[in-house]
Amino acid sequence: MSLNNELAELFKTAAAVMEIKGEAVFKSIAFSKVARLLGELPFDIRKSVEDGSIDTITGIGKSSRKIIEDVVRTGTSADIESLKSSIPEGLVPMMQIPSLGPKTISMLWKQRGITNIGELTVAIVEGKLEGLKGLGEKKIQSIKDGITMLTAGGGRIGLINALPIAEKLLEQVRALKGVERAEVAGSLRRWRETIGDVDIVAAVSATSTRGHDISRAFTKFPQVGRVLGQGETKSSVLVDGGLQVDLRIVPEEHFGAAMQYFTGSKEHNVTLRGLAQDKGMTLNEWGLYKLTEYDKAKKLTGKPPAVPAVASRSEEDIYEALGMDWIPPELREDRGEIALATAHKVPKLIVVKDIRGDLHSHTKASDGDSTIEQMAEAAIALGYEYLGITDHSKSQVIANGLSVERLLKHLEAIRKVAAKIKGIKVLASCEVDILTDGTLDYGDEILKELDYVIASPHASLKQDPKKATDRLLRAVDNRYVNIIGHPTGRKIDKRGGLPVEFETVFARAAKAGVAMEINAGWPRLDLNDVNARAAIAAGVMLSVNTDAHSISDFEQLPLGISVARRAGAEAKNVINTLDHTSLMKFLTRKR
Repeated sequence: MSLNNELAELFKTAAAVMEIKGEAVFKSIAFSKVARLLGELPFDIRKSVEDGSIDTITGIGKSSRKIIEDVVRTGTSADIESLKSSIPEGLVPMMQIPSLGPKTISMLWKQRGITNIGELTVAIVEGKLEGLKGLGEKKIQSIKDGITMLTAGGGRIGLINALPIAEKLLEQVRALKGVERAEVAGSLRRWRETIGDVDIVAAVSATSTRGHDISRAFTKFPQVGRVLGQGETKSSVLVDGGLQVDLRIVPEEHFGAAMQYFTGSKEHNVTLRGLAQDKGMTLNEWGLYKLTEYDKAKKLTGKPPAVPAVASRSEEDIYEALGMDWIPPELREDRGEIALATAHKVPKLIVVKDIRGDLHSHTKASDGDSTIEQMAEAAIALGYEYLGITDHSKSQVIANGLSVERLLKHLEAIRKVAAKIKGIKVLASCEVDILTDGTLDYGDEILKELDYVIASPHASLKQDPKKATDRLLRAVDNRYVNIIGHPTGRKIDKRGGLPVEFETVFARAAKAGVAMEINAGWPRLDLNDVNARAAIAAGVMLSVNTDAHSISDFEQLPLGISVARRAGAEAKNVINTLDHTSLMKFLTRKR
């Protein structure tokens, strides 16, 4: 995560604290605006601090400027830390609960002493919320349902929230004296959409005696709220927000083995260990060893075994010694990747730089924050060859959806920009709602005016599977529809989305030449990795887009690429890796 976005999250948290406290409402609003501003800046705020030009940025006041300068120069802000400590640390995470706003959280805290999600759950069960103003039976049930949705992942947090925490901690670990190298492992390295905890593996020289010093320094990082355990080879802490972070310290010659072991998944590792045993070897966190030489009785707890390893220094060495290709972390879920690696058929997974353009973005014409020109200029800066402008259709009233008249004028505006701007192809499109019966928000006479159509479900997402499936099938069958956007409409930890029978939809989409979107915008990531894998197997093309509503949203592309990689997608499976000419052939072949 960039420093701009890191600071934006900091100001969002500060604004949330002030909202909960119910004090200085204007200050909370100001912090929220600064957060938005930082997220949309087209340049690194660090440079502005260093050259003094931060004073010229409209919207950043004196107190906000001081906070930014402190973070840039020291990595933290005493003002923000003081503000965060003014309320119980469990209150801000409660704002993640759907249907629970800051005023209600403040009331729960001040009138019932509730300071975290756990206490709120108990209070609901014991009926302690009854009698509070504004909390009737329906509202309490809504909060209860929100808690269930939020905690369904077993206390896991979103990938987008875990990444910046892990990146900052990794940077700090790498800076510690005695650390030769360090990397993030675990489910975060596999880019799971939600994360239970963060694993960091640090390597030290074989002769190093600094394990305790590194461990001790780790437990004293400013983010650490509680130390769960500290030792020479492992330390566990809880950081701000309650996320557990484990640091493993290993000799450098065992780094690859530790990375393989602690990256997982459990299922992948079990299958891999079984393969090793079939070959007369054993695999653990220290390395791959011949069974005939591996003396368990002499193995010291927490120490490497006193026998030479067949392979341990790198993951590549371990997989090669087992007769396999190296397997990218995103694929390590025991979904057939070991068989592919053994047959030397691991796919060459798509990477961010393969993407030539974004086919799903919004502007001020509907609910975006930027103009057509601004979005296009940002796309040029990313090296894109093309950009699709896809503002909302008329049924999305809450998103300032476009009436037919406004749409036609908007298309003219897009094409004027396309004719004027150099270095990129700007495509005139629209995100057209798929209505509950599968009809589209505009008739064919309007759809044919678009360069292509991305059709998406937004409302009525609790239909039964047959209706949900028929709904998407009707959209796929429309001659002007090219992409089905976020096909289920789900939002991670907020709503489940349409229960679509994808086998049927994918078969029809493959025949019709309609692509399925992996929406990189958090909290969508829809299609998910499992469905995207099935789409590829059915011969369906994918489209990985950010659904950007601001310039900063383009930065979420890696989230979508991670889903595609977990699905085993190669560049050839994704339409927006095509050059503009090839892309337009794909988009116009139905018409």
